[in-house]
Amino acid sequence: MSAKPYIARTTRLLRAALCYALAVCAFAFGLGRNDAQAQDASSTLYVRTDTDQTTVITPRMHVGAPLGESTRLDLTYSVDVWTSASIDIRASASQAITEQRDEINVGIGQELGDVSVNAGYRYSTEPDYQSNGGSLGVSYDFAENNATLGAGLSAYFDDVGRAGDPGFAAELSTVSARASFMQLLDRDTILQLNYELGRSQGYTASPYRFVGIATQDGLCGVPNVNYFCLREQTPGVRMRHAIALDLRRALSADFSLGGRYRFYLDDWELTSHTAELDLAWLAGDKTDLRLRYRFYLQSGAAAYHPRYASIMTLGRFFTHDKELSPFSSHRLGAEFEQRFVLDDANDLLRMVLAIGPTFYLYSDFPPISQLTAFEATLSMVLEL
Repeated sequence: MSAKPYIARTTRLLRAALCYALAVCAFAFGLGRNDAQAQDASSTLYVRTDTDQTTVITPRMHVGAPLGESTRLDLTYSVDVWTSASIDIRASASQAITEQRDEINVGIGQELGDVSVNAGYRYSTEPDYQSNGGSLGVSYDFAENNATLGAGLSAYFDDVGRAGDPGFAAELSTVSARASFMQLLDRDTILQLNYELGRSQGYTASPYRFVGIATQDGLCGVPNVNYFCLREQTPGVRMRHAIALDLRRALSADFSLGGRYRFYLDDWELTSHTAELDLAWLAGDKTDLRLRYRFYLQSGAAAYHPRYASIMTLGRFFTHDKELSPFSSHRLGAEFEQRFVLDDANDLLRMVLAIGPTFYLYSDFPPISQLTAFEATLSMVLEL
């Protein structure tokens, strides 16, 4: 497949996203100057591209304002525009595709002394998928504000479709709960513990992913050929557990070091380990620099196999999703933040640029053994 159509399509998407982000910035600045209620307004542009011929461009706008002395409202609108000619798409003999997802988030928070309560609603839509749901959270500060307990619940309900097939319709629901504890150990050290529990039920597979039978790499050369190419089948229920430990310590007045470890497991027999480190440097009164490293390692799910010798070897569930295969990744990141005081009232403009590559290493996915992605995020935040 020629790369020219893919490059041209990506260029058009990037141009459109940049114009959108500039318009959002103008709106944010206008709101900040003209609306006394606005507390902050921001515009963010996120771009990700990888060596599997996939590009994602996400402009995002956020506005937050107080509704009263202790009440706050936050509105966020974002657009995911992605174009791809990835290995999954090429294996199905499809041309590169472009899709757009629009999402809106509404959040409201209320402070009641040492207790804070927040609620949110999210709706997203794309040509073959719709999702909506909400969340509720509460936190309690105690021990002279040196410790915080938090808890939250969320539920989302998705309608799954398949482009070009109006007769296909499926549903997926996801309910999750979280609990957190944060403690100030001393004047320089903060510790946080998090636990998450989630349950998904319904159509958990992809309506576009096929599994090749008796092929060398597990892919399909021709879709919809029943014997050689079958649609993946995954369990209709998935239970997830995750526990994370975060620790941050100030090394001096200008430097701080943070670390995080997260362990994940589910009843699909997939486990993962995530370790992160970041070093922050206050380079000046209004300048911050941060370096990050993230390591990720996961086992494969029980339903995943790199190859299927014949249809007789298939179990009840089977998939060739590389995201369910064993793999590891290394992510490097650098973040630069510059703040500008705009007037005598100390209105602040923050500009943040974050960039970095991620290297994925697949140990048991025959089509590819490695993939490199590059991510860049540019944010402009107006604080009043």
